[in-house]
Amino acid sequence: MFPSRRVSVLVVCVVVALAGHLSRLTAQSTQSEDPAKGAALLAEARKAVGGEDKLTAVKRLQIKGDMKRGQGNVTLEGDSEIFLEPPDKFRRNESLSIGLGGPGIERVEILNGNDVIDENTGSGRGGFARGGDFGGGRGGDSGGGDFGGFRGRREGGGAAGAGDGQRGRGQIDPERLKEAQRRTRQTEVARLLVATLLTTSAPVAWIGTAQSPEGTADVLEIKIEGAPTRLFLDSSTHLPLMLTWNAGRNRTQELHLSDYKAVGGIKLPHLVTRGANGETTEEWTIKSYKINPNFKANTFTK
Repeated sequence: MFPSRRVSVLVVCVVVALAGHLSRLTAQSTQSEDPAKGAALLAEARKAVGGEDKLTAVKRLQIKGDMKRGQGNVTLEGDSEIFLEPPDKFRRNESLSIGLGGPGIERVEILNGNDVIDENTGSGRGGFARGGDFGGGRGGDSGGGDFGGFRGRREGGGAAGAGDGQRGRGQIDPERLKEAQRRTRQTEVARLLVATLLTTSAPVAWIGTAQSPEGTADVLEIKIEGAPTRLFLDSSTHLPLMLTWNAGRNRTQELHLSDYKAVGGIKLPHLVTRGANGETTEEWTIKSYKINPNFKANTFTK
């Protein structure tokens, strides 16, 4: 959680505004899954953000912005950049520190097909090495649950890690661990694709509506890696408002999307906040998107 004494008035106002618009969303109806309605609403949303032709034409995406992340009793700030080539090529570079000249961390996360790479360098506390993920979280986070409380099961990758841990670190199956890491990273990428381009190959179904004092939202359930993620679409504009999923240990992750601006004819969110159980832990102010840039040959390698 962002320590209140360290967060600017602007950040506080943004968090309060988002909370007022989305966090009070409550289920008004829970109905049987409706895949046909889910597909129709997703198509409407894709039309609203730019249209099928423009979205299908996006083969690569580069995103750059300023990151603020709560880490214990401090706030880390710095730069975050993502390189994305669907469906399974992803790189995130982060350079975060405590204030100007403070201790910090350089972090690289990569997915390249079946290969997962994580590198952390820099000074500071060990806890800096792992922060929040864009729609992800620590290994084993998953979607799931009933409509109202967003409760659910842990993803198979997390269960595998827990089971191996009970047998002792020396007996961890490297291949099993590698697959769990791949699934976790692939889930992060899949959620990012939904959040930015409304693109998914996973099953989608409409499961009900949600309402706040500011309006209503259609709720779609997307079975990413078999684990449900909920996508909230504004009932009037059809723009994505929020993604939620269960991250285990009774934590409901929320990814809020706002400040839409057109880039190459596609409406993309320029403010993304993430948190758990109503507490904001991360804010990403996006400065630029590049659609179909040329990536270097080693972008998705060390």
